[in-house]
Amino acid sequence: RSSGWDARRLARLAREFSLPASAAQAAAAMAQTILNGDGAWAWDDDALDMAVNEAPLQHQGQSLRIDRLVRLRQARAGARWWVLDYKSAADPARQPALMEQLQRYRQAVQQQQQPGEAVGAAFLTGEGRVVVLAAD
Repeated sequence: RSSGWDARRLARLAREFSLPASAAQAAAAMAQTILNGDGAWAWDDDALDMAVNEAPLQHQGQSLRIDRLVRLRQARAGARWWVLDYKSAADPARQPALMEQLQRYRQAVQQQQQPGEAVGAAFLTGEGRVVVLAAD
C-alpha cells in the first residue's frame, strides 16, 4: 500500500482500460490516496474479519457489485459491516444518484446479514476522505 505502483503495473492498467499513461498514473495516485487516507482501516488486516473487493450481490432482481465490503473485528461508528464505494467526485454526498446507489448497496448487504448486525456505508474519495452515509 505505501510503495505505490511500479511501471509494469501502471502499463498493465493503461492497457487494460485503454488509458493514456498520464491517466493511468493519475488513477494510480488516486488509488494510493484512498488506500492511505482516512479509510486506511478498511485494509488493516488486524482490524478485519473479512474483506471482498468487487463483491457481487443480488438485490431486488438486480446484480450489484460493491467496490469493497468489509467486516470488522470491532465495530466502527456502530457498524461491523461496511459497504465502501470509491468515488473520484470531491463531494459525492451532494449527488443524489450516488447517494441512492450507495443506499441500495447497503440495503442489499443488510438483507443478507444476521438480524441486528449493523451495516455502515461510506464513500472513499480520491482526496482520501471517508464520507459516511450511514453507520447503524
